[in-house]
Amino acid sequence: MPLSFRSKSALIILLAVVVRLAFVVAVDRGKIEVERNPDAEDYLSFAHNLATGVGFAHALNEAQPFSQPVEFSAWRTPLYPMFLAVAFQLSRNTIFLQSLQVALAALSLYFFLRLSWLLFGELAALISGLAFALYPLLVFYSAELTTESLFLFLLMAVLFVFYQAGKEHSGLRVFCLGVLTGLAALCRPNGLMLVPAIAIAIWLTTHDRSQSIRRIAVLAVAVAMVILPWTYRNYRLYHRVVLISTNGGANLWFGAHFRLDPGASMAEIGYSQHQAFRDVPEPDREKYYYRQAFAILDHSPRRWGQMFLSNLAAMYTLVPSARLHSLTSRILYSFSYVPILVSGVAGWVMLRRRWKELSLLWGWVVADTFLYCIYISSIRYRVASIDPILILGTGVCLAALIRRGGGDPKPAILTRDES
Repeated sequence: MPLSFRSKSALIILLAVVVRLAFVVAVDRGKIEVERNPDAEDYLSFAHNLATGVGFAHALNEAQPFSQPVEFSAWRTPLYPMFLAVAFQLSRNTIFLQSLQVALAALSLYFFLRLSWLLFGELAALISGLAFALYPLLVFYSAELTTESLFLFLLMAVLFVFYQAGKEHSGLRVFCLGVLTGLAALCRPNGLMLVPAIAIAIWLTTHDRSQSIRRIAVLAVAVAMVILPWTYRNYRLYHRVVLISTNGGANLWFGAHFRLDPGASMAEIGYSQHQAFRDVPEPDREKYYYRQAFAILDHSPRRWGQMFLSNLAAMYTLVPSARLHSLTSRILYSFSYVPILVSGVAGWVMLRRRWKELSLLWGWVVADTFLYCIYISSIRYRVASIDPILILGTGVCLAALIRRGGGDPKPAILTRDES
């Protein structure tokens, strides 16, 4: 990268860190009120039991995550609790843990800036990097002890490693992509959707079909090597195959129930996850909720389609529901998201001729969206996985407008070599 771009990127990363640290401190001092995600208590509980040598277990009393007795579980994915457990060896102070997430955000932005420069040139990279640094919906996750910050870092690392290679993907590089993808899946199960996205990208950008098949096989082996030890642990615990997590059934049931049954409420998902069937093994709970979900869907393609479209609308909504969000949150969300959505989509329309080269990016958006639309979707599932791709499009769109407004004869969208 040119020295000038490195200097500007460093300033953008510094700005992102300052903004996030200021937000974390403001939340800690009560200057800004945010709704606490109850999932954080689960992650802290798992991390505490890992750090103290108990194992991957959580407190039965959700209100006291460090209490006894505990339940050995596969309800949550393991990577983020492991990350917190390592951090606990130094400190359990909330500000310290949030500062680590700010560091993850800085690393994510570093990969994001380099990725954007590789694909679209300096101006688009700086614009998209600045948008990433200041995007309120991403800033929010620095103060929340949940998986989004770690997952975003792994996602950006996967995208950067893939595109840094240019047109040639060696077996070693594909293996590294598989390892990172496996880690992303152990952070959030939707990380598995990177596998079809990467496979499609390899297939479309590799002229030798036999070589592309070998590369996809290497990818699958690497992902399996990361995930299967955790699956084996779950088999030892339950004597049943649980690939990553046991909450798939509850999520499918709630997607069907919340979208199709009148009068459904968010409180019911909390009950299904934390209080229902405490004396029943988790795989049996999951099986029960899958049956309940299929009963609601009634083997009807129409009801599946209705749930899918309702989830899609909720995931990409322009204005959040007044039933679930405060007026201030709804205004901030809309003013932040709508410009990114409009400019991001416009940028990707401009990039339509490069659809093969950029297939990993759009493939990821499609695969991730599809997964959430057949379970249960929400805004938070989109922000840390799809909004960064929209922000890349925003950089492309605004860079093209700036060049045209300034009468620049250069192409509106540059590749790394042209820049």
